[in-house]
Amino acid sequence: QAVSSSALPPPALSRSETRMAPKKRPAAKIESKISITGGSYIEEHGLKELLEKVLCEIEEKKPSDPLKALHTLLEENSGAKKVKKDSASWTAFPSPGEALWRQEAQARARLVMEGTFPGKAEIVCNGHEPRSFPVDPKDTALVLIDMQWDFLESTGRVGQHYSDLTSVRSGMDGCEKLLELCREKGFTIAHSRSHRYGTLVKSELVGTDDEGYELHPRFRAREGEIVVDKWTYGAFASTHLERELMARGVKRILLCGVLTNVCVFATASQAVDRLISVCLVEDACAAFNFDWHKKALGLINEPQIQPGHKRGVGLYFGEITQVEKVEAALKDLKE
Repeated sequence: QAVSSSALPPPALSRSETRMAPKKRPAAKIESKISITGGSYIEEHGLKELLEKVLCEIEEKKPSDPLKALHTLLEENSGAKKVKKDSASWTAFPSPGEALWRQEAQARARLVMEGTFPGKAEIVCNGHEPRSFPVDPKDTALVLIDMQWDFLESTGRVGQHYSDLTSVRSGMDGCEKLLELCREKGFTIAHSRSHRYGTLVKSELVGTDDEGYELHPRFRAREGEIVVDKWTYGAFASTHLERELMARGVKRILLCGVLTNVCVFATASQAVDRLISVCLVEDACAAFNFDWHKKALGLINEPQIQPGHKRGVGLYFGEITQVEKVEAALKDLKE
């Protein structure tokens, strides 16, 4: 009968083999080095270097309770890097669901509820009682949504499916006036381009000179202006738009573009989610159907103008105004 090698008894050791092995020299101490990569938010706030230092210290000392040691070392080393919980950083939110995200949202909400940020001009808005939207070139941006050939021309990927483009083109003149005015007054300018076509996502268009995907010749971005390429309907969810706006000190936006009932509506919603106030300029927005345009305006503005919502200007889910009122407000504004 065969016997497996694992079942055989170990061979007897010779006398020389049973002698005590020489003691090993203690290993040379190796300095711990821990690197944290990615995470632009923690790097912006000087936390990357602090965390690397603290984690290296824990690795070297190997405390019995590493979590307690982490807490203690962070307290000891944070110093000037400590941030009050109720102080808003006004940098782009970290990943949704993170504790820092909730903390930043709460801080922004507190600031907003203390009162509207003052502006250098007041734009008169719709409402049963006097309403206005304050603006200041230093903290206000004009955001133009998807003013692309594909949506505005009959040869475009979307425009070709509609026999009458009168409705969708009705906001072009208003957009052009706003763009010229806000450039003149020194506002931050941001453009979005969409490679989301219904259920299709055509990411291969990004970075090309495709005429349909490009901004319409009347709305081409200038050097220094923000341009984001999105695959979601809203301009915040799939781009770095918030980060770009925050880097320029923007806390509120004037919103225009197409389509009112799709990407403009979604962008307004995503902006107020981030406590960024919105004023939509209705005659600088458009949809493929006038009724769709009007319904979207109602959904954005009707909750906003109800009694009790005056304190959260442009946050539920946006104020609404017209081009002529923007022009009147900015007429005497100096850059």
